[in-house]
Amino acid sequence: MIRNAETPRRVSGAFQEVSAAGGLNPTVAQAQPEREPADILDAYWAEAKRYYLHGDFPRYATPAWRELPPEDPRKFAGLMHYAENWRKYGDEIADELNDAIAPRRPIYLRPTLAELDQRHDDMIRRNRREAAA
Repeated sequence: MIRNAETPRRVSGAFQEVSAAGGLNPTVAQAQPEREPADILDAYWAEAKRYYLHGDFPRYATPAWRELPPEDPRKFAGLMHYAENWRKYGDEIADELNDAIAPRRPIYLRPTLAELDQRHDDMIRRNRREAAA
């Protein structure tokens, strides 16, 4: 059964229909009020804080952290964790981060295992000569 706009209603809208449970449901989709930006930030902050307190987030600058979309609160929790560590430990943690996020040379430009073995053998020979002298 459909009632028109003059019929008293519980939900705003031009038309409503009586549901099987006896309530009134709108027949036209109702526009939801927009959330205030402050409410959105509060909810985001609360969720990020919950992840931070439970330790349920990837470490800052790790591949898992980078894969998260910017709006994911776990990404912000990882950032908060890093900022707190920086506050506690200073620049030594910044050096770790710089090393973690430094661009790596493509694998085809890196030395081969044979080249690394040769460098190691050269270093051992050089150290033995210096120790014998």
